[in-house]
Amino acid sequence: MLAVCEDHGPYRGPECPVCGEKGKFLMSDREIRALSGTMAGILRHFPEQFRVDMDEHGWVGIEDLVHAIKDNRLNFHWLRDKHVEAIAGTDEKGRYQVKGGKVRATYAHTFPVDLTDLPESDADELFYPVTQEEADLVVETGLYPTDRSKVHLSESREKALEAGRVRTQHPVILRIDAAQAREDGVDIRRAGKDVCITDEVEAKYISLLE
Repeated sequence: MLAVCEDHGPYRGPECPVCGEKGKFLMSDREIRALSGTMAGILRHFPEQFRVDMDEHGWVGIEDLVHAIKDNRLNFHWLRDKHVEAIAGTDEKGRYQVKGGKVRATYAHTFPVDLTDLPESDADELFYPVTQEEADLVVETGLYPTDRSKVHLSESREKALEAGRVRTQHPVILRIDAAQAREDGVDIRRAGKDVCITDEVEAKYISLLE
């Protein structure tokens, strides 16, 4: 569930992770899943279907988003700005930003969005999962966006394995020489707690992780 601690704000789980107190109930697990999925769809994939006004950096007014969801989806009569803010603020992967009454997704967009206002990554190495069949080709030719508008890289081998297992049981992990890429002027942005994004990765920065 999602609740709000009087002293430390919204949190997920039975009690506040900071003070251990039980806060005021805000959303059930079912409501969290429903709103999270709807927000992800609008902010990452199909804002036009909900007729929301999104700027070039992916920002949408929270009040506008709430009205759009209530107008287009049943069973969201309870939805308020605070629910959107709580979902974004407690997302364990850091997939959202809230600022100045607006919200946006920070990665996984399937349409072009300008995310150059995200912080630059300072990681020396990053990681990317591929199937065994893809490995040699990617090492030879580089990484380019497929179903997303950016290439998404993981900050650790473990997170890359986790992401790769969505597609294949035994992913091959590639190492990206992010330090050299950055020195060469490649723009890499930190978009989530463990996720970095870039437009493409040339083959010269990619190697198989031993």
